[in-house]
Amino acid sequence: MRKWYSLYDKVYSWKNLMEAYQKVKANRGAAGVDGVRIADFDEKRVSELRRLEKELRTKAYRPQAVKRVYIPKPDGSERPLGIPTVRDRVVQQALLNILQPIFEPGFHPSSYGYRPGRSCAHAVAKAERFSNKWGLAHVVDMDLSKCFDTLDHGLILAGVGAKVSDGSVLALVRQILETGVMDEGAYYPAEA
Repeated sequence: MRKWYSLYDKVYSWKNLMEAYQKVKANRGAAGVDGVRIADFDEKRVSELRRLEKELRTKAYRPQAVKRVYIPKPDGSERPLGIPTVRDRVVQQALLNILQPIFEPGFHPSSYGYRPGRSCAHAVAKAERFSNKWGLAHVVDMDLSKCFDTLDHGLILAGVGAKVSDGSVLALVRQILETGVMDEGAYYPAEA
């Protein structure tokens, strides 16, 4: 298996940060715990991105807690959602821009969640083809409770570390994983 070294400088390169910001801006999204909206960040994007570039380069960057909001589910219950700050989303996207090409080829072809060029509609179409091919009449819809909140950070870091040997990238991934949550003014450390 190929190992990747010296990736960290690519994460904070100006080109990558600008590309990451454009993707974050296109996705829109609400403000995080700092109250900064995309429009606010956009007004100062050059200085904000330069600040992020410097913080990442000098390893002074620290992600802020994610803002916990609740969205209603069809069954009447609520799904907790964590909203990072705009600047943290830019860093996460910049990291994704570098890591995704390394890991994407190894994912199973029937995996559809959070993958480029794939959607829920693709997953449904695959399930329909599978059902029609094998004459199956039922599909199971599952919702794993607090799935992302309870992922084993050690397992994730080991998986990333199997292909990436850059300690600075691994440290950044760890920081992001260990970011806590602000829920109605109270801070809760990350689980797992």
